[in-house]
Amino acid sequence: HDCEGTIEEISAACDEADMDFVVMTDHQTDESIRDGVRGFVGNTLFVLGAEVRSPQGTLLAFPLTKPLRHWQHPGLLAKEALAQGGLAFVCHAELWKIGWNVPGLAGAEIVNLHAGAMTEGYLGTLGTVVFLPLRSLFERLCLRDSRVLDAWDNHLQRQHPFTPIGGNDAHANLRVYGALGGTIGTYREVFLTLSTHVLAERLDEPSLVEAFRLGRTYVSFDVFGEGAGFDFRAEDRGVVSIGGATVAASPSLRLAVRTPQAGRIVLLRDGKPIREVDGDSLKLTSPPPGIYRTEVSTSAGQP
Repeated sequence: HDCEGTIEEISAACDEADMDFVVMTDHQTDESIRDGVRGFVGNTLFVLGAEVRSPQGTLLAFPLTKPLRHWQHPGLLAKEALAQGGLAFVCHAELWKIGWNVPGLAGAEIVNLHAGAMTEGYLGTLGTVVFLPLRSLFERLCLRDSRVLDAWDNHLQRQHPFTPIGGNDAHANLRVYGALGGTIGTYREVFLTLSTHVLAERLDEPSLVEAFRLGRTYVSFDVFGEGAGFDFRAEDRGVVSIGGATVAASPSLRLAVRTPQAGRIVLLRDGKPIREVDGDSLKLTSPPPGIYRTEVSTSAGQP
């Protein structure tokens, strides 16, 4: 739908970006599900899914073994995906016409590089492509959309976990100066800009799906710094719980954040910042009940 890239090109870019897995979610066709690649290609696990339109907004669903019906209510699409052993996520959250209180949804795309380009202004993005260093373009795409994050925080009060994912929209289809120019936003460049990290027990499809379902993910704008190694956990008398878990309040409970490099760490409770530190770690003992998440920004830019 959006590009003519080959599996070989995508696989090579995954190797160059050191990616363990990639989820293919182009716009759904019968052929894309029937003929799509599943399993390992080289060192990268390919998971087959699709972007599916509904009247309320688009969904990302994966893994899929057969096409979902077209133009159905998102709740019905989520139900169909679940029946196949898959999960459904809010896609392009900035464009959704209703709230996220839809039965069966597993989470939401909290950042999207295409949305970053459009929200910041198409002409400004084009000007960045033509006149500024390439890195400036990818930094521009990394938009922290407070409206989307506010919607996520509000929905977490109704459904927890509600798994966060990032949308690369990696199409390698933007060419400058026509046939004489080159591709801007190659697969490798986009893969190195944004990543969704998944804390799965093994690198296989069932383990990945289970980790997504449990909320064991975080999203990183890697153009500003390496995201691998981030750790946010709850500890209580030797018992460790990681992202997506629900734990009992306790005087001995401690929340701990550790980051792969120093930055500004913000701890939020029910969407409101409650503590900020500069460094590579943060700890909070005996936190009151609530839903906690954290954002980290490096000196290079965005969270």
